[in-house]
Amino acid sequence: MGWLVGGGEIILGVVILVGLGFLVAVLRPPGGTLEPRRIVSFPGAWIIVGLPLTFAFGTAIALIAVGTGILR
Repeated sequence: MGWLVGGGEIILGVVILVGLGFLVAVLRPPGGTLEPRRIVSFPGAWIIVGLPLTFAFGTAIALIAVGTGILR
């Protein structure tokens, strides 16, 4: 299992977090209005978009935690 913890997990986790931050910024409506963007305007869209985003955030945090040695 040593191949899993090589130190690159921190970098990968940070890259995923930065990418997700950019994606969330793109999906937010302009000007702070409550009208959603077209990609998330159909019923149930936040479930379809939000669940993978939540799993990706969890994955990024877990990679950072494994890379720092917290979860060893």
